[in-house]
Amino acid sequence: MGRIIDSKEMFDNYQEIIEQEYFVDKSNLINKFNKLIRNTGSKYVCITKPRRFGKTLIAAMLITYYSKSIDSKTIFDKLKVSKGISSDKDENKVEIDQYNEFQKKYHTLYFDFSLGVNSHKTLKGYLKSINKKLKKDIKELYPNSNVLKEYDREIFNNLQEIYMTTNEKFIIIIDEWDYIISNNLFSPDDQKNYIAFLKDLIKNRRYVAFTYMTGILPIAKQLSQSTINCFTEYSMLNDKDYYQYFGFTEQEVKELCRINNAKYNKNKNKSLEYKDIEDWYNGYKSYNGKKIFNSWSVYHALQNNRIENYWTETGRFNEVVDSIDFKIHGIKNDILDLIKGNNIAIKLEKYGAEDLLKDTETNDSQKKTKKDKNKENINKKKKLYSKMVTFGFLTYYDGEISIPNKELKEEFIKVLEKKKT
Repeated sequence: MGRIIDSKEMFDNYQEIIEQEYFVDKSNLINKFNKLIRNTGSKYVCITKPRRFGKTLIAAMLITYYSKSIDSKTIFDKLKVSKGISSDKDENKVEIDQYNEFQKKYHTLYFDFSLGVNSHKTLKGYLKSINKKLKKDIKELYPNSNVLKEYDREIFNNLQEIYMTTNEKFIIIIDEWDYIISNNLFSPDDQKNYIAFLKDLIKNRRYVAFTYMTGILPIAKQLSQSTINCFTEYSMLNDKDYYQYFGFTEQEVKELCRINNAKYNKNKNKSLEYKDIEDWYNGYKSYNGKKIFNSWSVYHALQNNRIENYWTETGRFNEVVDSIDFKIHGIKNDILDLIKGNNIAIKLEKYGAEDLLKDTETNDSQKKTKKDKNKENINKKKKLYSKMVTFGFLTYYDGEISIPNKELKEEFIKVLEKKKT
């Protein structure tokens, strides 16, 4: 096990997670990915969700299951994936066979593009540091490889050389793919070069058996059309297939509440009820209307046996404030309606990486007609609300936006109070 190849840190993380009393088994996602690997049709999957929806947990699970250097049979034989997911007898048998076939079959490559990036001034320097870590892993795994004799400055060339000499394919897991863009790191040219780097790393590479990429921002139209167009994307606006593996489902939360009740009732202490959890942390809707809970907040509420706002603990306190542009006509009234519990009908489109890059651009120098201004205002609204759904501040279902729960409602009230000062 290494830093990048068959990540020991991620394996240790997953071992720790499965021992927790409020662990939720999401391993059936592996059954779905195994089918993609077997069919070799769609081997590039990008799933983007808000922060604290369990994206990195899924990455740790995949690394633990697929990695050649990790003996994970005793772990996963106890989890759902080992039993298959289908109710059809024949299909279920295929799933179990694939579970055994693909476990520990590949070496995995784990890239977390938020890790250590802030200490570098240029993209080139950052990628050089990653390549250096990769070289150490290659030296340990392939000590006699020719790639070490003429180690290339490009990561993909080194991986290609390993494939050419060993026929070794990798499962690539990319975490926080959008961190460099969303945090506006490096120069604009470097950000474009970063996208080009991703393309060179994964697209049309024979050494890629499967790629799982995750983050907050979808890739979006322009970037996917011009460079990394190999991915099938699933976001908060269009995820029909994998929504139940991110956040907690209603059934999972009820089971966690049952565990919590048993724990506290044993000591004759009052425990949280499902209704309390539902009011405060429910409200996200899947593409088909299923309830999705914020897993971070649910976990901490049960752990502390206390309802409170855990949203502010997940990152920058001003996220909601910074995302709302009250200069857009009608936004303030919309926010007031949302706080009152009303839904707002609006047709949203995907908000992605290049949209964030364009948010700072202005083009107000041109004279516009009233009709043009109205159209522009509507488009700005759609873009803002799409962004807020992407970041988890709003939820979107059946053509309507709403504030998911009491926890987020408190944040919106703070927004209005701050705007008054």
